[in-house]
Amino acid sequence: MKLKHAAVSVLLTLACPSLSFADKKNVEVNEINDLEARLWAATDHRDGQNPVFDEALAAEKYQALVMLGQIGGDACEKIIPYLVSNDGARPHARKGAMLCHNDGLSEPLMTYTAPLRDKGEIDYLLPALGFSGGEAARPLLIDRVNAVLPGKPFNVGYPDNARTLPLFGLLQSVVYDRLAPDAVPELDFGNLLSLSQEMGTAEMAAYLLTRFTKLDSVLNRLDVEDAIDFADNDPVRMSLTRVLRQFGDEAGPKLVELANGSSKAVAIEALRAMGQLSDEVTLKYLVKATGKGDVHRRQVAIAALGGRDKGEAVVVKKLKELVGEHNSWLAATALESLVFHANAEAVRYAEGWLSADEYYRAFKALGVLGRSDEGKAVLRGFVEENAGTARGRDAAITLDPSIEAKTTPRATPRFDEVQTSLGRELVLQTTKGTICILPSDDAPFAAHSFMELADAGKMDGMIWLRVIPNFVAQGGLVADTSTDDWGSIREEWFDSDHRIGTVGLATAGKDTGSTQFFINTAHNIHLNNRYTVFGHVAEGLDVAFALEEGDIIEKAWTAAAPTAACK
Repeated sequence: MKLKHAAVSVLLTLACPSLSFADKKNVEVNEINDLEARLWAATDHRDGQNPVFDEALAAEKYQALVMLGQIGGDACEKIIPYLVSNDGARPHARKGAMLCHNDGLSEPLMTYTAPLRDKGEIDYLLPALGFSGGEAARPLLIDRVNAVLPGKPFNVGYPDNARTLPLFGLLQSVVYDRLAPDAVPELDFGNLLSLSQEMGTAEMAAYLLTRFTKLDSVLNRLDVEDAIDFADNDPVRMSLTRVLRQFGDEAGPKLVELANGSSKAVAIEALRAMGQLSDEVTLKYLVKATGKGDVHRRQVAIAALGGRDKGEAVVVKKLKELVGEHNSWLAATALESLVFHANAEAVRYAEGWLSADEYYRAFKALGVLGRSDEGKAVLRGFVEENAGTARGRDAAITLDPSIEAKTTPRATPRFDEVQTSLGRELVLQTTKGTICILPSDDAPFAAHSFMELADAGKMDGMIWLRVIPNFVAQGGLVADTSTDDWGSIREEWFDSDHRIGTVGLATAGKDTGSTQFFINTAHNIHLNNRYTVFGHVAEGLDVAFALEEGDIIEKAWTAAAPTAACK
């Protein structure tokens, strides 16, 4: 979910507790703080062989196992013996295994599945199987999910409880595979739909359903529509609307009803779903929706219209009209959609945008041109004519993304400097208003990097390059080379609960983060333990929701919390 020019794809509230050490008493305080600092530094440096881990484990500081999991790779081998050791180590070993994302841990995880003795401990076995168990773990996860039956008491703790952890584990096992029901024949999809109506399991069950395809083969459309009507919160209704679109044109009337409803979030999902249908009623509805309502609904309607039957005359006509929109985000969305219907005309429009005064339009043109041979020919000519310029380099990167991918990891800063940043706030003055971000002490190095970025003036002028309503608002695009030498920073997944308002590190793979970030505008459960959360919006969440692509961070700075701007 990163990179300035690369194609982007991504994107339970399962949070590891803060890795602070207990029993900091008297003369032991300095020693333990030093140990903690050295553990954090070794983890950020990805030095799994550092003796500090053996030192910590010998002292029964088992949080070190979680840190080894974050390092990943060979460091995860050190976790294996602790998966079968005493109960004091095993909970942390399972957390560490969850972070490893290493199928090599499947056998020990599957071999030692006995529950923890201490019922007060959160058992991360099932999430660990989801992330590191591979396909071999799916039958066990499916059995555990099927065992979560409706009719249990309300007020179930959320998220870390015996009813939601199996759902989260299976979610992460299938998260990007887009499996059809016949690939998991033992999974009871009807039970999942029932669980979407229960407090505690509703959001997780509905979200899990969205990770599968061809649900029309195992669910009844009217049951899904009833579930949407009976759901008592927008996140569940949003997920079930995504499920409903799999029923094709038969879902059209309900989607129109939802698009006309009072919930903006649900209406957006209904509009988005219409992009996969082929009936005349929703087509006419989308054409009208591109010109009415707030900018976010209009943008989603334009994108959905682009997904309709290729070459449909009314679609082509409307998209060409919308390319001339004064609002750059709407115009760019229309241009991106036009590629699939009339590529030659899209290339002609995009070529004209390459030299636009507004860099956002030039950036979007690069992406459009990079999608076809005709467009790439235009880019090659532009590179030759603009050698040595920032835009010429951007065009070259579009043709060869590996140019941008070659970054040097940033040096691990001193831990005392990092701790100082945690007492400050990051303030973003945008074209829509001010957003104040409080850093997370569970991702101190990532937070510190963005604090330094702001203090160096490198966030001034950044463009919000990717806004997907009901998902994220992503910033970090710059119109020059001012951030090219910033270097990459590492993941810190210790508490990566991507709830609304949390701020994540944009990446294109583990440990490839740099200067791009995103604000979650929905609860994006599938991003948990895959993308770092380094802060949360303390003030200005309404501003974050109002952001459009092309908006700018006019000024960014840090200040000791609380700041006047953030009160």
